[in-house]
Amino acid sequence: MSLPGAEPRHERPPLPAWLIVFFSNMFFGCAGFSIVLPTLWPYLRQMNASTEFLAAVVASYSVGEGLGGWTGGWLYHRYPEHPKALLLGGMAIGLVAAASYVAAPIFGSVAAFVVLVARFASGFDNGIRQTIEQTFIGSKIPARHQTSCSSRLASCGITGIMMGPALGAPLQAVDFKLLGLTVDGNNGPGVVLLFVCVMNMLMSWRFFNQSGTVSQPRLEASESQDRRRRPPNKRGLLVCYMVFFGVNLNMASLETITPVLAQRLYGWGPCLNPAECPFQATQVYVNLLLSCGGLLSLAMAALMAFYLGPYIYRREVLAITLSHAVSVLVNLGNIDWGGSLPPYRFVLDYLLGAFFGGLARGPGVALMTQIIGPHPKAAYMGLLFAIGAVPRIVGPFLFVELLQLPSPSHAADFAYVYEGPVPRTWLLYGGQMAVFLVIFLSVQIFRKDLQPHPMHGDITARDLSEPLIKEDCSPGTCTDFIPNTPSLVREGIASFEDLTRNASSRSMLG
Repeated sequence: MSLPGAEPRHERPPLPAWLIVFFSNMFFGCAGFSIVLPTLWPYLRQMNASTEFLAAVVASYSVGEGLGGWTGGWLYHRYPEHPKALLLGGMAIGLVAAASYVAAPIFGSVAAFVVLVARFASGFDNGIRQTIEQTFIGSKIPARHQTSCSSRLASCGITGIMMGPALGAPLQAVDFKLLGLTVDGNNGPGVVLLFVCVMNMLMSWRFFNQSGTVSQPRLEASESQDRRRRPPNKRGLLVCYMVFFGVNLNMASLETITPVLAQRLYGWGPCLNPAECPFQATQVYVNLLLSCGGLLSLAMAALMAFYLGPYIYRREVLAITLSHAVSVLVNLGNIDWGGSLPPYRFVLDYLLGAFFGGLARGPGVALMTQIIGPHPKAAYMGLLFAIGAVPRIVGPFLFVELLQLPSPSHAADFAYVYEGPVPRTWLLYGGQMAVFLVIFLSVQIFRKDLQPHPMHGDITARDLSEPLIKEDCSPGTCTDFIPNTPSLVREGIASFEDLTRNASSRSMLG
């Protein structure tokens, strides 16, 4: 009963608690990836490891992530009724990996190899988690919300990557012994990673409940059976794999080769010997560039998550096309025509690539989910993340080789930063441009194959005001929703205080 003149109060659709768990897992998983990077080389140098071994350790994380994605998809396909157990199993591997990373020095001469295996296992855990979570979202979330949901996951991941080094910075002041093991600034990030693994496991165990289904369109029995038997379009799936490969190639290029080029082309970056180097503004240009790129990537993810998602529904191909068109132009602009690449063009292309690169990720995953339709998605998603790991594994090694193959144009001497040949970029960025152009053309040529499966869950539904997922349990028996949380599309993620208050109230009420 409402008071006269008062506006009617509308109940807001619930946000499932397991989705909050996924956001937390993505944030802390990516923060755990980046928190160890600033201290990884000093940690390995303490173990007398070479720079080549450092590259192998960095790549081992992506190798583990790819294998974890494939394994997680295979297991989830075999045991679709146990996503929670599989998720906790992957996290247990990550827990052991974090503990091994911290305790590596006690293994003596093989300590560096313990770090290598630990980083591989951490990536394996992340691959399993991403595959299971994205598969679960593809099965539970209606199609028109999936771009927003995937983009929110991406924004949590980007934020975690950006904040990881900041979270690890205070650990440089740590120096104590724990059970005879020295914990300092080098292995201190592993202690944080260990704590994060425990927290994620507890949250997943408590809040990851599996009720809730997406409605299917009602068809006549014979028609429904014929449509359901129709397999996913193979060409469409192949194009989606290519799109995801391109998204990760763009990310790998921006993260790995940009600092090297900025140092060798313009003398930007940290001093080779800080003790002999007076401060110059150019020494922090690379840090500023990477930070601005991270902020732009986060801005695009936030736009997709909170505003553009519902508008891109059924227009996923357009978003993918725009993203890869920009990637083609950016790499074309980074070719050193005539032997030179002006700094303004390099910076502008980097910022454009960072901003538009994420435009294809959420729509690409959402489009693939629609193409798969009612069929089990785990195996497809596992292969997707395995393919996505390839450019991050091979990319850093290949980028360096493509930068060295053309004869350098001239030599440079940037005081305190770099002295040596100035590389040509036409082969590096020309090769990437060719890859993105092939993906761009494939999307256009096979556009008809990028259509939703005839039995895709809510292809005929248009109302954005209905709940995020539909409950399949009776009132009073559902426990996987946090009450009074906002719609995924229409409002932002509820504040941490509200979520904590609601979760606590629910626990107190039994």
